[in-house]
Amino acid sequence: MNLIYQFYEGKLTSGNSAGVQMMGEYADRIGAEYIFERNPVWPKDAKLTKDNLGRYNPHYGAFKFIFDKSYDKYDNIMFCDCDVVPVDGLTENVFDEFDPKKEIGICEEYMMPEIRSKYNIGGINTNNDDKYTQLCELYYNVKMPRDDKGRPRVFNSGMVIYSRKARQKARKIFPSFNEYVNLMAQYLPVFYQGDQNYLNAMLPKFDWQLMDYKWNSQIFYTPETKGDNRPISDYRNNPNFVHVQLGGADDYSFEKLKEVVNS
Repeated sequence: MNLIYQFYEGKLTSGNSAGVQMMGEYADRIGAEYIFERNPVWPKDAKLTKDNLGRYNPHYGAFKFIFDKSYDKYDNIMFCDCDVVPVDGLTENVFDEFDPKKEIGICEEYMMPEIRSKYNIGGINTNNDDKYTQLCELYYNVKMPRDDKGRPRVFNSGMVIYSRKARQKARKIFPSFNEYVNLMAQYLPVFYQGDQNYLNAMLPKFDWQLMDYKWNSQIFYTPETKGDNRPISDYRNNPNFVHVQLGGADDYSFEKLKEVVNS
């Protein structure tokens, strides 16, 4: 039995509400269960707490179903952000492309090592990626993946599939969120304190699968640009899910979001 899980903390905006509706309809089409939670409550008996995590505290809710044992009945759970939106009428089943022998499936931001070598996006750059990688390897005893040019690879947590085995394993081996956040806060900009970088640090501890980029294709404004006519970096190529990372997209109408995703 497969589940698609989404959540949102705070006031649900029109764009995110539209994305949730479209993902719920996609779950129906592929015969998966679907759960969306508004302001979910962190399990009281969880091994790890989710509090005092700074700016990214709400984002760590992406791990709730790992620590909530009521979700143990599902074979696989796909988590996705509310701005990850299926293309119109999609019937291709994401779970069919997840190897049942694997523990985690995730997509790579394959363009990021190159982008971060050219731009400094609020302190997100290759030099800081290197510092982050070194910290992870030192404190968590992992070997972090690098590309053929030696740059740290980046995996996007906007869409992640977890097997039951992965969730039970994570429940046992995930280190303290607070300790991770405090470690990064000593050396790096706030971005590196988020749930995505936490999960990237944990990936080497799992038997994970690189999912096709069509399941988390990104579109965002080109870094270091401003104004009403900012150029768009569009990395969609026959996508199934589009990760709409355009500024202002949270407030799109249903029709506007659907237009952008399917254009």
